[in-house]
Amino acid sequence: MYYVSVQESIKDILITPLGSRVMLPEYGSRLFELVDRKIDDEFRADLTTYAFEAIERWEPRVKISEVRLKSLIEGKLNIALVLDNNETVEATV
Repeated sequence: MYYVSVQESIKDILITPLGSRVMLPEYGSRLFELVDRKIDDEFRADLTTYAFEAIERWEPRVKISEVRLKSLIEGKLNIALVLDNNETVEATV
């Protein structure tokens, strides 16, 4: 049950655009900025940075060891986060 709550927390953080919550405008991630961008080295670097920043700030129970881009289809960014305990959390933004 603990793991499920961590997964849901991570997904919520990643799919929430910064500034979208009135009472907590700093909550969320910048991943939405990547949706219409060309996939290149800069895109991959930003993807990793944005995911690390958001999870490090808002979910202290886990540490990320890797961010993987699974797909970008029809404006939906599908990523997988590998945690330091080797568990994987997937999210679609």
